[in-house]
Amino acid sequence: MFRVKYSDLNLSQVQALVDPAKAPEHASPLCPCLVGKKLELVLDEKPVPGPVLRYEFLSEDRLLLSENGGEPAECGYGALSHRHMTLFSHMIPGTLRGYTVILNRETNVVTVFEMWFIDHEGTDYRESGMDVFAPSALDGFINREVQRQVYTGYAKAEGAEPPTIRDSVTLRLDNRMILWDDDLGRRQLFTYATSLFCTMVEPDAPDGDDVLTFPSDTYKISDDLFVFSCGEVEYSGRLSVEVVDILLNEKIGVILGIDEKDRYEYSLYRGKGRMLGQLATFHDFNDKGLVRSPTHTERMDYSRRGARATYRTSVLAHPFNEDMMREFAKAPHIFPSMQQGEQQMMSSKELMGESDLCVGKEISLRFDDGAAWDYRFPSIHELEFRKPGEAEWHREMCKPFRLDDGLVAVGHYCSAEYPPTSHILFLDFHNGCATCIEAVLGSKNDLRDVEPRYHFGYMITEGVEPPRLMRHGFTRELLGRSFTWTYSDMMSSQHIYNSPHSYSWTIINNTKPGDPMNRAGGYVWSSPCEYIKLRKDVYVMNWVEQKWEGIMGCAAMNLRLMHDCGFTFGVGMGGDCVMIEVMGALARPAGSVDLSGVYEL
Repeated sequence: MFRVKYSDLNLSQVQALVDPAKAPEHASPLCPCLVGKKLELVLDEKPVPGPVLRYEFLSEDRLLLSENGGEPAECGYGALSHRHMTLFSHMIPGTLRGYTVILNRETNVVTVFEMWFIDHEGTDYRESGMDVFAPSALDGFINREVQRQVYTGYAKAEGAEPPTIRDSVTLRLDNRMILWDDDLGRRQLFTYATSLFCTMVEPDAPDGDDVLTFPSDTYKISDDLFVFSCGEVEYSGRLSVEVVDILLNEKIGVILGIDEKDRYEYSLYRGKGRMLGQLATFHDFNDKGLVRSPTHTERMDYSRRGARATYRTSVLAHPFNEDMMREFAKAPHIFPSMQQGEQQMMSSKELMGESDLCVGKEISLRFDDGAAWDYRFPSIHELEFRKPGEAEWHREMCKPFRLDDGLVAVGHYCSAEYPPTSHILFLDFHNGCATCIEAVLGSKNDLRDVEPRYHFGYMITEGVEPPRLMRHGFTRELLGRSFTWTYSDMMSSQHIYNSPHSYSWTIINNTKPGDPMNRAGGYVWSSPCEYIKLRKDVYVMNWVEQKWEGIMGCAAMNLRLMHDCGFTFGVGMGGDCVMIEVMGALARPAGSVDLSGVYEL
């Protein structure tokens, strides 16, 4: 789905596709529990004043709705129940709006999702790009996307006092991972990463290795029951709303939107799940998530209808074209933190130590796919290289890290190459294995994306016996594991390795003096990646931030040291240069889950 091309529908096209008079489809039998009843819902004033909704249920699939005392409208609807919870959903004929209501029949507490297809008029920020920290411009502008507003409140009951409790925002689902099968035929691996974001993998789909990230809402009903929703923002735009039971591993829900084939989808569903585990969370011990973190409230105005935190990646990367790439290639930024002392978010002071193991050596690299380069290392920060048979040696600045005893990670730019190219080498002087990640700017999908090419082979140098069969290689040993990585005072993140060829990360909220909720939440996104094993407990995770800034990041981690080293290469969000940069981070284990029933390990 990173590469699914979703139609850029205009409003009239959406109106032609959506049938608001139609009741949601369903595979499981509808619940008749509301037939013949009347409900009046009183919704709270904050964060957004909720409407007064009056319902009369005429049958299993028809109801009358009156909004704020207006004339009743007949709507098609459907209802499902699980234990004492009932979820019913409907659209409003003649509009692109509807409601999904979650009713607790024991307490009369309700959580209501108003749902609508975005009707955008104004700036399309995809044409200009925007600052990642500019919150007001993150409003939805893609007409196919379904927006939502969450209201809490209660259903009036004759002779009963209004309940004072409400379903409340919560952190209690954070970093749980559940594999769901539902009666729509979907098999989906959800990680409830934070109260504001989730990730999803569909292991059986053609793109089943893509970890996708969506903005989400999580509300606690009780210790075992939760309200959960997610919007497929930056992808199909569909909205799902669910009641999730983590004690019985069952759920009921509804999905509304337009799928990748431009078909209107409005369906109720039931699902059964298997809890795969609980990864570590890093909010304060006394933080229950009842109040949003200032990291989010300073960027998002939750008093505005429809506000939701999201990486809207299509607008964060500034425009980029072939002419710009040719201009940037004339003056690349090569290790600016080493040369000018500039510190980016990930080019931190937490770097691994340097290695002089290559200094003074001539090393020939030979790879099984036919790629080959010869190298000379006159000093610790200089190297020369050429292809076999070339007369000219190309001199470059380099950065060598001591990844393990006798194992060196070296990164450098290739000034003579176009499109812009860099090499990241892993040289093992104990067994002679060598790996090169050749990173080339501009993939077949997007000029901005870096395309990594993986070369596995051996090295020839004095004192090292080349191996006959041993090689570094791709691995699945990291699947299901999670670590935090502290790059600098500016940034820490949590990685979750939840697919053989993709992963997700959570940017852990920064601390502020006196802020008791400085670790709750965090922004979440995901990228395709590859995992490589160099030695026992020494791995490489190489990712490309597709559908965003296109940067390639290469992290080589020594899990005995709980430290990594690595390099980033590409253009980046600002789109003002081609750059190779160093990075490094200190690690902490953050738990693991069992993915053996999801993937072949």
